[in-house]
Amino acid sequence: MPKRTTHTYSSEDAAPDGPDSDLFVYYCKHCGSHLLITDTQLQKMPKRKTDKAYVLDNNKHLARLNISEGGKVLLKRGEGKVEKQFRMNCVGCELFVFYRSEQDLDSASLIYVVDGALSTVAAETNPQDAPVPPCISQIDGGLVQVAIEVEDRAQRSAITRVNADDVRVTVAAPAARGEANNELLEFMGKVLGLRLSQMTLQRGWNNKSKLLVVEDLSARQVYEKLLEAVQP
Repeated sequence: MPKRTTHTYSSEDAAPDGPDSDLFVYYCKHCGSHLLITDTQLQKMPKRKTDKAYVLDNNKHLARLNISEGGKVLLKRGEGKVEKQFRMNCVGCELFVFYRSEQDLDSASLIYVVDGALSTVAAETNPQDAPVPPCISQIDGGLVQVAIEVEDRAQRSAITRVNADDVRVTVAAPAARGEANNELLEFMGKVLGLRLSQMTLQRGWNNKSKLLVVEDLSARQVYEKLLEAVQP
């Protein structure tokens, strides 16, 4: 697991100094947590062509971040190029909201703001009104794909977290002989109100990662059912 280090600003910094202030406050679009205070508007920042992320230049603008470290990720880009990202997550819901190219945050010259991650309004008071996280996506054929991280040999079957990257699910069965997969499918069928024939479980990018493909539900419906079932 990546080390979680939180960089915060004080409550005195949590809002602009007054009606004539040139500071702009941005919040997580998913949970409403304070994430960024800067002296420029988001829509005035340049955007990357690759992922449409906004580019905040630390050498030109103020950037006060309230984040937790999300770890290093390597992404394949065109022409065999590999991009290194040090990701930063929302302190409230762990949504992936920023990234940088340098490991040390204090020396990072550029902060990249994930497109669609921030809002100028403080709160989505009802979690059901929040945007569907990227781990739940609508795919071809009217199907919905859910990225799941599975923990086997747990005390019970439960959904313990829904964040940007995955849905964390615990199951009591061991991974051996597909027992954990069978329990996972049965449990997710109960949560989503689906038959086994309406779901397909695929391998993900590591041993604990699975991709669940479901029929007859929208991404929004899947998200709301998962939220209702979360037991931290």
